[in-house]
Amino acid sequence: MEWTTVNFLACTLFISVGALVQGVTGLGAGLVAVPMLALVSYSLVPGPLIFASLVLSSLMAFRGRANIDFSNTGMLGAGLLVGTVVAVIYVSRLPLASLGLVFGLLVLLAVAISVAAPPIDFNRRGMLGAGALSGFMGASAGVGGPVLALLYQRKAGPEIRATLAFLYFMSSIIMLVCLHFAGRFGRPEAAAGLLLMPGFLLGYVLAPRLIMYFDKGYTRLGVLIITTASGLALISQSVMKLITSVP
Repeated sequence: MEWTTVNFLACTLFISVGALVQGVTGLGAGLVAVPMLALVSYSLVPGPLIFASLVLSSLMAFRGRANIDFSNTGMLGAGLLVGTVVAVIYVSRLPLASLGLVFGLLVLLAVAISVAAPPIDFNRRGMLGAGALSGFMGASAGVGGPVLALLYQRKAGPEIRATLAFLYFMSSIIMLVCLHFAGRFGRPEAAAGLLLMPGFLLGYVLAPRLIMYFDKGYTRLGVLIITTASGLALISQSVMKLITSVP
């Protein structure tokens, strides 16, 4: 894509909103930003967005390192690797419009399950499956966060933010390596990602001003609202794109 001042400012605004939401609730950067960035250029997803998000996830993980739950990261990491490889091989070249429709429906299904079902047990099979689905969705369209967030939604706010930040950082590295070997992440994508980083930094700086309000028992509600809204946004965007593409 051609970078102009308008494009840069628009991307910075979109990213900062997503980063602010993630800094407060533990997720939201990709969910909020993907539909917005697609209005600028599909080339910004997933590689550049994933690369740029490393600055936010690393800062949040370091700040909350005392609250990170490392107990299930091994199985989640294995699942992330499997899901990412499958996505890169089979679906990463499909148009975002089609992927957004599928993943938007999956996100809404995940929300419905989280509301109606009891808390998910952190067993090996569940962690492996959740990691695989998150890796698949993340490497395809940059929206792998909801699956991981729904696993930890019933934890305390500080633990949600720190643990998800660590998982996002770990999963982003896995996705970028796989995308690189598939020829979908190189210098052009890295350069675009660098231009997206200011938005992540801005959201990170602003987030602490709002954390105190969400930690008063509203973190889980925030996660569910953001996830639902983002799923609907992805579906709406995909439907409109598919309609306009019909001759």
